[in-house]
Amino acid sequence: MPKTIIVNAVTLEGANIVPLLTKMEWYRKNGFSVTFFGNRRLKERIDELKIIREFNFILLERTAEIKTKVNLIFQGLKRNFSAVSFLKDIAGKYDVVYSVSSVLDLIIFPYLLKRADRKIIWVTVFDNIVPFSDPGNRFIRFLSWLFFKISLILLKRADWVFVISPELKYFLTGRGFKEESIVVTGNAVEGELIRQAKKDGARNIDALFVGRINETKGIFDMLKVLDIVKTKYPDFQLAVMGGGDARTEQRFRNKIKALALEKNVQFLGYKSGIEKFNIIKSSKCFWFLSVSASESFGVALLEAVCCGLPAFVYDLLPYRNIYKNNEVFVFKKNDYEAVAQGVIKLFAGSVFENKRGALLADKYSWERIADIEFNSFNTNLNGHS
Repeated sequence: MPKTIIVNAVTLEGANIVPLLTKMEWYRKNGFSVTFFGNRRLKERIDELKIIREFNFILLERTAEIKTKVNLIFQGLKRNFSAVSFLKDIAGKYDVVYSVSSVLDLIIFPYLLKRADRKIIWVTVFDNIVPFSDPGNRFIRFLSWLFFKISLILLKRADWVFVISPELKYFLTGRGFKEESIVVTGNAVEGELIRQAKKDGARNIDALFVGRINETKGIFDMLKVLDIVKTKYPDFQLAVMGGGDARTEQRFRNKIKALALEKNVQFLGYKSGIEKFNIIKSSKCFWFLSVSASESFGVALLEAVCCGLPAFVYDLLPYRNIYKNNEVFVFKKNDYEAVAQGVIKLFAGSVFENKRGALLADKYSWERIADIEFNSFNTNLNGHS
């Protein structure tokens, strides 16, 4: 009989689920029966993406759309309360419960399931910390920080914690987690799509940002850079791929208007698959000015670098372990003026390629990470058979 794995995805319908599905397809090909637990919109997205060929689905009914950060917090709690009614039916039927992230709304149910079913193996991905000092609404930051602290308590019940950087392993061991249960997997990109993607000459994108429209991602510094670059190149085009909560996005648009940058910014919305990578390859450079102490890897940044784009970033510790051969242009945090001058210099030279960065594409794959994960808990799994 195949091993069984259930993926807790009760609040995941609005996230980038391509990496998760890619890993779950690897698990399926290697003898697992995969079940997702989430709402109807999540199932629709899985069906639309067609990444995993066969899967089962447990439907969580009566879920409202998540539109804001506050909405995520309370909708997440409500959904987990509803999920408790499934515990009796799910307990004892799966070998592994998988958390794609260790945020509170995605670990409450696995924590409860682990208490109800001691034989099940709980594995989770820990991909960032949540400091209180990050920019943004102070009340929201406090709630996020508080829930993060609670999540650390619950996570100690997990059998395996997969972290994407050595810094995160150090963070957890410093808080009492057992070192032998923590595995550094790194992160990955969609290598096959990067290889298939083609440049679209019809697109006019000078600089691209991909990610959440959120203060921690340096979005307002990005506008300051654009404001300076515009003095040299009046028609410069910055494209923004992604979305954010309604309030932050409105503030971002208001700032664009205040700086008279409306004609210089394109909003592309959320993109995925080959369309996403076609857009990346159609851009001249990439801006990712995250200022957050919680930034742990920057998948969007790595994707752009692997696509061969010159990339501009602030000096954050995790990047030093990834980009060791000058694959990115690094600047002191918040020194947007230096970034702007770097962009102007790049465009003056008209060389929009990153050959060193493109070589990283073969080093990072989701299948490789799935293999690392599986080999970590396989001994436990055989012991539970």
